[in-house]
Amino acid sequence: MEDAQISALLQAIRELHQEVEGAEGADAETRRHVLSMARVRLSTLEVPASLPEAIHDGLHRAHRHLAELALALYREGGCDDLDEAGRQAYLDEHAEPLTAIAGVGATLARRLFLHGLVSREQLEDVDEATLARVPGLNAGHRARILRALGRGEAG
Repeated sequence: MEDAQISALLQAIRELHQEVEGAEGADAETRRHVLSMARVRLSTLEVPASLPEAIHDGLHRAHRHLAELALALYREGGCDDLDEAGRQAYLDEHAEPLTAIAGVGATLARRLFLHGLVSREQLEDVDEATLARVPGLNAGHRARILRALGRGEAG
């Protein structure tokens, strides 16, 4: 059964990759929609904990890649046709996984995302000096994030 689950997951990921790749060169609205739908579909895949760690790592990489594509689209002006609320909603959607980190709400997640820190794994690898360069992230925010990642002093 595990081989069938792995095959189904790989097929689903291949299909998502093809859809995202197929949207390259499309208008911004189409690209936003495709990235959004790919993120939702990837997030809703059923992934049994019993599958090998390599499969879980691959899914984390796929999530990160989608977030990086979403950020690149934003940075290249792919949301310029949206009003401020629309741009914020786009950023909030793609930064949302960062809110799973204790103490990181939507605003902090958006700031981290805009600075290029799009995944928990990236945050686990940064030092405080890198976090200090994130606009709007004060010492309290940095300490809270580092504590939540198990790298700061408790309490």
